[in-house]
Amino acid sequence: MRVIQKLMYAFILLAISTLIGVGIVKAEGTPSPLQVLINEAHVGDTLHIPAGTYKGPIVIDKPLQLVAESGAGATISNTSNEPALQIKANNVSIIGLTILDETIKKQPAILVQANDVLLDDLQIRTGSFGIIMRKANNGKVLNTTIDWAGVVQDRPLKLSDKGNGIDLYDSHGNYFAGNTISSMHDGIYMENSDRNLIEDNQFELLRYGVHCMYTKGTVIRNNIGNLNITGAMIMAVRDVEVSGNQFTKQSENVNSQGILLFDAHHTIISGNHVEGNRVGLYVEQSTKNKIVDNAVIGNFIGIQLLDAEDNDIQENQFVGNVASAEARNSIGNLLESNYWDSFQGIDTDGDGKSETTYAINPFFQSLVKARPAFQLFFQSPGMVFLEDLYQSDRQSWSTDTSPLMQPSGKLKFVLPTQTLQNSAVVGAGLLIVALYFMYLGVRKR
Repeated sequence: MRVIQKLMYAFILLAISTLIGVGIVKAEGTPSPLQVLINEAHVGDTLHIPAGTYKGPIVIDKPLQLVAESGAGATISNTSNEPALQIKANNVSIIGLTILDETIKKQPAILVQANDVLLDDLQIRTGSFGIIMRKANNGKVLNTTIDWAGVVQDRPLKLSDKGNGIDLYDSHGNYFAGNTISSMHDGIYMENSDRNLIEDNQFELLRYGVHCMYTKGTVIRNNIGNLNITGAMIMAVRDVEVSGNQFTKQSENVNSQGILLFDAHHTIISGNHVEGNRVGLYVEQSTKNKIVDNAVIGNFIGIQLLDAEDNDIQENQFVGNVASAEARNSIGNLLESNYWDSFQGIDTDGDGKSETTYAINPFFQSLVKARPAFQLFFQSPGMVFLEDLYQSDRQSWSTDTSPLMQPSGKLKFVLPTQTLQNSAVVGAGLLIVALYFMYLGVRKR
């Protein structure tokens, strides 16, 4: 009650000064009523914020709780070039507020520079970054919505104009759950930030849903990504877990993937569902990873291995992909007990595994590396024919030694049948383009 009385008192003073034109006139740099309330609060106080719009920027430099009153529309509106809300003290909690910060700038809507901070049930609309965390450890961001609200004048909006939804640097042991991030640059970006847990979030219309750089011990679990360029971008990492996620319809860009591993080591990719992407699983210059029990469905390319060695790839299911697999310079990988719907094996002992092996032909990938323009002939009849003829150095090919004869019963499809049909139509379109170029080449002769 004491807190509400102080806040009401501040508003009354501001209203009286406006009506009489004298007395308290808010000069530049004078704290807003909410900032006054925060300044006067004692360490550990809980401030219950009534409905209303409060002008930012706001700075919190002591342990406090700011909680929007139940059912109240409490908004911090910021038009300055500073963060709408800056947290400099440990053990701060912000619950239930809306942050409206549409100015296009370098500073984020919320800047966290402290440990053990809780951000829960926030609505953030930003023309910059949503939340930036710097040397901020053991915090939580829960049940929060972050989306882009900036407006670029006199030119089309570019992806690079946007900031990341949540951006971490040198911030460890944080927990992100139940958040929805859309139309930003990356959803959650982590650099030099270890042991963070990202689970049960939704990412849509982003560059990368989750982006790891130089991290250890990160866990990315049970998230949903849709219509991004790449669902999970895992780069220069060790001991990362990517499990139980669903990444669909990452296919609108030439570099789109469901899950990408680059320079990733001792990482587990398990139980994920990647469907309707350009490439389901992309693995490059990565070693000693476990890629197990993933459903790779209806992608243009199921799995792509480039300079990837000593990985354990088992019990995955590759179904309905235009090309099940491609590989180049990827030796020493353990491939076994995967299901490839494009492969017809022979099971003589009835154990459900083929006695004939499934070898991933490197011809197309080697050709494209030398002549990138030949990507136009992806899966064209002529290219498939040449690939079948190519048998050079077969002992170095990536090979599944015991492919499964049947998919497991737990296989499911997420996208509607029409979406998969559309992918087939696009594949047919690529075939027609390839045949057209071949025809032009014959005519010129």
